[in-house]
Amino acid sequence: MSDINMEKFAVSDFVPERYVKELAKSCVGGEELQQQKDKIQSLADETANALKKNVYENYMQFIETATEISHLEAEMYKLSHLLSEQRTVLTTLSHASILGNENAISRESLDNHDVEAERAEEQRKNKLNLISEKVEGCMNLLDVPDRTVLHEGDLLEIDAEENTAIQRMHVYLFNDCLMLTSWISNRRGPNRYKFQACYPISTLAVVNVRDLGSVKQAFKVLAFPDTRVFQCNSFAIKKDWLDKFDIAKKMHIEKETSKQKKKDSQDKPKPELLESPSLSVEELPSPQQAPLPEWLADVTEELDVLIVERHFQKTYELMVSAQKALDTEEHKNHPQRSDLLKRIEQKQKVLIEILLKELDVTHNWSPRGGLQSSRQPVLILNKFNMTSQACELFLAICSHTVKVHVKGVQLEGSINSYVKQVGEVFFCSLSDALTEFITLFPKNKISALVVWASTQLRMLMSQIIKQVFTPQCALDSVLDCVQSLRDQCLLFCEFGLDLRFQMNSCLRAPIVKALREYREKVMDSMKNKVSEDKWTPVNMHTKAGVNKFLTQMESLGLILAKYIINETWVDLSSSTIWFAQSVITIQKVGLQLVTKDMMDVLDECIYAVFNSRLKLSIGNDSSYAQKNFKFILDTVMPLMLRCYKEEVGYDNEKLVSLAKKFGVYKPPPKKSNITKYTSNEYL
Repeated sequence: MSDINMEKFAVSDFVPERYVKELAKSCVGGEELQQQKDKIQSLADETANALKKNVYENYMQFIETATEISHLEAEMYKLSHLLSEQRTVLTTLSHASILGNENAISRESLDNHDVEAERAEEQRKNKLNLISEKVEGCMNLLDVPDRTVLHEGDLLEIDAEENTAIQRMHVYLFNDCLMLTSWISNRRGPNRYKFQACYPISTLAVVNVRDLGSVKQAFKVLAFPDTRVFQCNSFAIKKDWLDKFDIAKKMHIEKETSKQKKKDSQDKPKPELLESPSLSVEELPSPQQAPLPEWLADVTEELDVLIVERHFQKTYELMVSAQKALDTEEHKNHPQRSDLLKRIEQKQKVLIEILLKELDVTHNWSPRGGLQSSRQPVLILNKFNMTSQACELFLAICSHTVKVHVKGVQLEGSINSYVKQVGEVFFCSLSDALTEFITLFPKNKISALVVWASTQLRMLMSQIIKQVFTPQCALDSVLDCVQSLRDQCLLFCEFGLDLRFQMNSCLRAPIVKALREYREKVMDSMKNKVSEDKWTPVNMHTKAGVNKFLTQMESLGLILAKYIINETWVDLSSSTIWFAQSVITIQKVGLQLVTKDMMDVLDECIYAVFNSRLKLSIGNDSSYAQKNFKFILDTVMPLMLRCYKEEVGYDNEKLVSLAKKFGVYKPPPKKSNITKYTSNEYL
């Protein structure tokens, strides 16, 4: 079996049927023929892949070629129109008489022409009035003198993204605009349709849509910022619509061209009358203005294309280049300069409006792209001297991003893990916003970022405070939550923004409230426990229970091994053990929870709890109760005084006064100023 010869396929007179017959004769059996078929199929796949690759590599050339073809088509249409006008003029001149006798146009023919023109105008107005009567809320169709109906018909509007039917429409195509109307289901009177929208022909672009699935015989109407897809009943109707759109576009181009020519002819300075017939040709003052470059003359159309394609940076660069070119000495006095500058300014306003919508959170903005997706619009707005508006919109995007990220954290498990995750997400979002803000905006806008960050922190803290500072949440859990937030805030300081003061100011009121509520709970429970206490040792039942108890008390700073009797008994009452745990906890947790401006509240709570317990012990003369009372004064109170001073560097004045009252406090020995001699020379 021979291999496939590629040269056979490249021959101009290649006949597939003949090649297959020759191949069938040369192959022996169906298996060999199947192998040849597989080879040809693989060759076809390779060719298709090569073709696709070639198309992808030259995609921009295809686009540019298509653009050039469309421009060439417009030029050819203009040329054809000019030739037809020239032919009409020449025909008229050939039939006209120089003396005006033989071929002169009769008065009667002129009158007939006027009558026909009036009749056509009347028919045009009647047709437009009839359309106005059919369409509810229709615009004034007679406001444009030469408006005519080119085409109308029923179309089915399709969703551009989901390819599903939306509604049945009745569409009118005029020579200057496209009017969309919808059917009225329960109509009364002459109105059959309801006005929906109207798009000028100058802003329209009609694109053919290839058949895909259930969407067949459709075309797309691009009218920035809307994109609408319409489906026809047949291919002939679709072709008719596309042809009519083409005619409307050409009529619009022709009209604009004639207007521009007329304006140019009016703007041309009239040549001065020659005072002397002897003036030579060289002396005639008739300098002609050089035409604008092609790219500069078509700059507004190119700007429209770039805006529709969302190439905002290229749009800005083209605007700047065009403005610089028009400000040069070469084009400074050009008659079209002012008109071009006005149109460029209009496009600039359109671009700014689009960029502001791009940064508008309420305008379908998605946080999936991150803050980097808003970088290009912000930079362009900064170049347009709209830094304040861009800053405001960017911070709104940051707020939305922070809100979405924080909302994405699920409240699962303990409150401590939830607060930790929320803090990490919040400060990570803040760091991203800070990094991006410094990149996009000048230093004089940092104050806006600081105010925004403080506001976001207050909003977060108000949300967390509602969930953490509740009566059901223990003081230890509150400390863990607050400490995790403070740690995250401390790490955020590395980015150059310190929000610890704002966080502590938000936490001050709830922390003070939590400490006072805990104090009241302890004092109420203490009264009940002391009154119900049987003043007997506490049985831990097992050695493991004893070891666990000793470990817990040791973590609070109390070494109670000497109070263990009979292996499983603790020689302290239950109320005393509970009080020691409670009062040491409130001091230990409180010292980590409060800041310097809240120390007086903590001192007040410790003093109130201790004083209340000591007062309850004064009236009890039981020997075991007095033993527990002595344990509180001799062991618990000195421990708390020592731990307090080690933590903050000074004494708890209120607790010291209470210790002095009960004769417990012993002031440290004063250092002597007498010099001690270490030498024994004088002995």
